[in-house]
Amino acid sequence: MKKMILIVLVLAAFNLTYATDITFTFANDTITGEAVTYFEFDVMAQAGETGTRVGDTQIYINYNSAGFGSSIVSSNKITVEKGRLLSGDMGGSDLYDIVNIIDNSLSRVAITIGYNLGVPAWANELPATPDTLLHIKIEIYDSNEYSGLTFDNTLMQGQQYESDNSAKYDPVYASDALNVPLEITSGLENIFSLEIPDKFKLNQNYPNPFNPSTTLKFDVPKNSDLLELAVYNILGKKVKTLYSGGVKAGNFSYQWDGKNSAGNIMPTGVYFAILKTKNFTQTIKMMLIK
Repeated sequence: MKKMILIVLVLAAFNLTYATDITFTFANDTITGEAVTYFEFDVMAQAGETGTRVGDTQIYINYNSAGFGSSIVSSNKITVEKGRLLSGDMGGSDLYDIVNIIDNSLSRVAITIGYNLGVPAWANELPATPDTLLHIKIEIYDSNEYSGLTFDNTLMQGQQYESDNSAKYDPVYASDALNVPLEITSGLENIFSLEIPDKFKLNQNYPNPFNPSTTLKFDVPKNSDLLELAVYNILGKKVKTLYSGGVKAGNFSYQWDGKNSAGNIMPTGVYFAILKTKNFTQTIKMMLIK
């Protein structure tokens, strides 16, 4: 009996000290606005294994001050919204709050997330696949620059808690970078037609399979304030925003050169073109072959 009790105590002690890792990445970047333009993106998070729940969290993001300006918090150039991982409430109280957003340096922002309820089991589970933690929108200062976004991996170590706000995720992987142009080269062509389309439609690209480029054609039945045409890889990560902005009713085409936002040629594989408006989304499958 004593031996069994000792084993149980050892296992309990192991569970108290056991920790799983957490990984942060960037995703879903896009440029919005016209007179004033904004760079929008999501901060994603995932656990090394299932079974943990999100607690207090601290995010540090470095950015290119030449593209966004310095001290973007004090100059009111940044907006931060809660993602799905921070959604929900219990008895009218939000599960999570964005407690603080500060300029940690001239080119780094610190975002503090707090779990409010104190009951670990009520917190949202952190899945083992990426999900949205935050949606961030930053006003663009110079569209000729690049975004230069990175996490500050050193500062983020030891700052990510499970829902008991005692156990820490360890290690913390926050080495992802998002360095893309802050200006979208339109490349969008208006195809002359006497008839206005009767519905939104993204036509199958041609040629398909393709190498090195392919043409995407789509129909717009009415003037739209915001339309986005983007390419994603098979993992669901955005490769490049081909167009984002307002369009008038008509028929349009865009030639994708098979490159990502950084100008790198993409490898052979399956890609998806997605056309999105406020109330419409359509996806087509494309094959790049070298």
